[in-house]
Amino acid sequence: MSRRRSITRRGFWLVESAVAIAVVGIGVVAVVGSQQAWHIQAVESEKLATGMRLATEIRELSLLLQANDPITGDSTWGIELGEVLPYDIDDLDDLDDAVFADSAGTGPIDATGTTIVGMDDWEQQITVQCVDPFNVTQVVADGGSNVLRLEVIVFYSGEETARLIWVAPR
Repeated sequence: MSRRRSITRRGFWLVESAVAIAVVGIGVVAVVGSQQAWHIQAVESEKLATGMRLATEIRELSLLLQANDPITGDSTWGIELGEVLPYDIDDLDDLDDAVFADSAGTGPIDATGTTIVGMDDWEQQITVQCVDPFNVTQVVADGGSNVLRLEVIVFYSGEETARLIWVAPR
């Protein structure tokens, strides 16, 4: 009678170990990649939210302003003689072509006209145009209409992050 010897294995084969290491490595790379993508998305989301907040601050400021200058009325379009931005904003057309940026030392500003500190590289550009009351896409001469279209473009490091457009009566 021949006896068969039973062979018992102990431990792992080299191929099994290599496969296990590869599977674990791929899992770690996938987790790190998803974390990086999440971080990039969070940074971009914060930038967009901040840009929209700065645009909304200008819109809120415009709701507090008079339609015409309290001293000169509607005879002057834009900043009146002797006014300094952002301190002397007292009517809607004072905002035309205004730029509030940290680099200029004027902003960005909030709804009260106060400079927001710590907002380096942020900029608010505002355009105010008179438009046809029956077609707000049709621009008319400055002071030639009782309807205004205001547009705020917010930039971060020179890149546009938000744009807000609204119509206001004059």
